[in-house]
Amino acid sequence: MKSKFTFYKMLVVILTVAIAITLASCKSNSKTDTKENSNSAYPLTVKDQMGREVVIEKEPERIISLAPSNTEILFALGLGDKVVGVTDYCDYPEEAKQKEKIGGFADPNMEKVLTLKPDLVLATSMHEQPVRKLEELQIPILVLNPKNIDEVLDALLLVGKVTNREKQAEELVANLKSRVESIEEKVSSIPEDKRPKVFYELWPSPITSAGPGTFVHDLIENAGGINVASDAAKSYPEYSQEMIIEKNPDIIIFSHHGSSNQTKEDIIKRPGWENIKAIKEGKVYYVDENIIQRPTPRLVDGLEQFAKIIHPEIFKD
Repeated sequence: MKSKFTFYKMLVVILTVAIAITLASCKSNSKTDTKENSNSAYPLTVKDQMGREVVIEKEPERIISLAPSNTEILFALGLGDKVVGVTDYCDYPEEAKQKEKIGGFADPNMEKVLTLKPDLVLATSMHEQPVRKLEELQIPILVLNPKNIDEVLDALLLVGKVTNREKQAEELVANLKSRVESIEEKVSSIPEDKRPKVFYELWPSPITSAGPGTFVHDLIENAGGINVASDAAKSYPEYSQEMIIEKNPDIIIFSHHGSSNQTKEDIIKRPGWENIKAIKEGKVYYVDENIIQRPTPRLVDGLEQFAKIIHPEIFKD
């Protein structure tokens, strides 16, 4: 009887020890998985789009944007709840308007920035002084400086990496790439002499267009058109009315900003422009400047609009 009791007692001890070891192992694995899924990537060292090395010590929780384009990127990656400050001009998406304001794009209020205690700031190449100041204060600041659609996609991936949103960034970029490639594939077989000449008007007085090195130029070319300002010596060339008449574009696209109140009718009625092919055929179109001039995911929306304008025979709603 005693032998039987001793056997059962030993069995209980063995089972207790085995259960304890299993629970400890599960607990340890749970901790490891949590760490790997959240903070295992930090501290993280990356190069921003100005070639600067930036160290991100931990997952950012308080982010400030110094440009409307950066704000759009943050919200596109689902980081709106972590944005604690934006500029006076950050107007998209709608929720961005409710965020704390830190001043203008060109002149952010650095005192306001500091009071918001950011652990990450997104700047542009236009923010040399703020970048220098924040570097001195050892506040992580990432500079985004995309110059074409591919570099906008790179910027999305970069921001996704430093904010622990890599999966979201990769999915978004894959979707945007697919849309771009779909358009490029459809226009790839159009010969050069069948591609419409497109004049884009950024500003009416003086008449200002978008030449090489601009997003608009890339959009026109990728959508199967020929930018009449492609031979310009600078990114935003100015033209006289006579020069546009001479260039005789097939299509005119405009997106005046600021205080300009010029309309399609105003453009059509310009003296001497009645013989321009685009005017004669009624091919004058307005496109929202924010989707073709800001380096954000909405550039692909702009590309799709340009494609429908330039080649309506291919791109139908």
